[in-house]
Amino acid sequence: MKGKKICKKCGLRITPEQKAVLLLTFQGERNLEKVYWHFQCYLDWVNESLESRAMKLYNISMKNAMDRFMPMVKGIVNNGQEETNKDNLQTFRIS
Repeated sequence: MKGKKICKKCGLRITPEQKAVLLLTFQGERNLEKVYWHFQCYLDWVNESLESRAMKLYNISMKNAMDRFMPMVKGIVNNGQEETNKDNLQTFRIS
């Protein structure tokens, strides 16, 4: 590697004897960006990114599941009976 290469994750210099990763962004023949990582820093970055995305998807899935599941639980717990709201005397059915 020629020139000074700085790891995107840790900010330390990458020396020629270290295993490293280069991510090159280009459009046609034009290079837009070069990003360097120590090999282990790159693996850590990829794993963190995947874990973050997995947690986000899990949270979205759990929210959707709970939104669908809770009305069934309320229906089972209340056995489909009508209840009266004592504050304003409106009758409502929990389903």
